[in-house]
Amino acid sequence: MKSPIRTIVVDDHPLVVTGARALIECSSDITCIGEANNGADAITLISQTEPDVSILDVSLPDMSGLELAEKVIANGYSPRVVIMTEYHDRSYIQQALHIGAKGFVQKCSAAENLLLAVRSVMLGGLFFDPLTAREMTSSSIERSSARTASLGGLGLTAREQDVLRLVALGYSNKEIGARTNISIKSIETYKARATEKLKLHSRAQIVHFALTHGWMSVN
Repeated sequence: MKSPIRTIVVDDHPLVVTGARALIECSSDITCIGEANNGADAITLISQTEPDVSILDVSLPDMSGLELAEKVIANGYSPRVVIMTEYHDRSYIQQALHIGAKGFVQKCSAAENLLLAVRSVMLGGLFFDPLTAREMTSSSIERSSARTASLGGLGLTAREQDVLRLVALGYSNKEIGARTNISIKSIETYKARATEKLKLHSRAQIVHFALTHGWMSVN
């Protein structure tokens, strides 16, 4: 008998983890061997267990799910990653594809799509649930216009936007300084001003904001 596909579920909402785990355990060919609620615990768990497929939420308390995906894929801990999220913006999907994720499931999608995603990526395929597939094929012109309009009333300077986007992508102040040629002190100032203007009080809120405003692009 073929061994079941070994998965790890990472999400900071206990109900989501419980639901995903229950769904997985009801299948005959997939099993859940562990769960984590933040990026640091997830890296430890995944490196120790080396699951066949890691199911990762995009927004975690201590790092973005994209940053987590990049770490586990780059280090060979889990070569197959399914992104499970409530966000609908195409830019985060492009970023995740660039990193190496292969499965994408919206949390509001039908439950069986998560199982289909796990099976597909295990076979070396690429899986988009219907909602994500629709997002990926939507008009880039329409999306660009909508994104420009949504950013019009933020009141951020170009520097503040650049710094906040890089923070959301998981870069440290030192790394941001190297990329932008800005001093660490100035970076901290831009970040403080931007988060004050947008009323963002945690890293998770910054990532959420960046995702919903299309800042998590590959370029």
